[in-house]
Amino acid sequence: MFTVRLTRIRTLSASTKDFRFLREDGKPLAWQPGQFYRFVFADDQGEFERSYSLCNFEEGTDAATLDLVISKVQGGRATRLLFNCQPGVAATVKGPYGRLLLPEPLPARLLLIATSVGIAPYLPMLKRLAPALAQGQKVVLLFGVRDRSEFLYRDFLLDYASRYPGFDFRLCLSREAGATAPYERLGYATGQLDSLSPDPSQDHALLCGNPRMVDDCWARLQSLGFPHKKAIREKYEFARGAATP
Repeated sequence: MFTVRLTRIRTLSASTKDFRFLREDGKPLAWQPGQFYRFVFADDQGEFERSYSLCNFEEGTDAATLDLVISKVQGGRATRLLFNCQPGVAATVKGPYGRLLLPEPLPARLLLIATSVGIAPYLPMLKRLAPALAQGQKVVLLFGVRDRSEFLYRDFLLDYASRYPGFDFRLCLSREAGATAPYERLGYATGQLDSLSPDPSQDHALLCGNPRMVDDCWARLQSLGFPHKKAIREKYEFARGAATP
């Protein structure tokens, strides 16, 4: 357990911001891309806890910073605190936790499926995967959003796709009338899964984001014969203030 303090806030979209926290003891983190930490905040009602995957892709996994990507939740206690604060907010942190990790050894093809802020754990994974992609590794990322305004980390993802031919990036738009770029697909990420012809003999899938998407994709992969160890899921449950003890 250690304490952190908020040092940076950036707006990514109308409903999403990223927050950088710095360990007060200055020690580097010891974690793997895909893992999450539990943050204990305090407001006028007392302490409360939230879990966030790290999105540390700018400074690496050995820095003393913790980057979080958070979307507004109506009535959410963390939303009320973080979306109305200034740098300096403190928290106590526990972790890391989680099974949403890069498999070892890497499979012939890695399927990454995300919606909204579920993209967070995949960005540090992509940084880690760069050498393998340069050697021919195949990686597919399905990123589901409602519209183009929610395309988080657009510059990073498009630049990454341009540098690594083995990286197949697809932005799945559920509320747009038409596709205007070669990487765009209309509809939900779930609907794009079958177009990949998932094969349990060569593929490994990681699922992160909206619980319905995660459950639907996981059920589809199970029906295709994927064992549990080859389809790892992490749901983003959105806590609301009224339900917070």
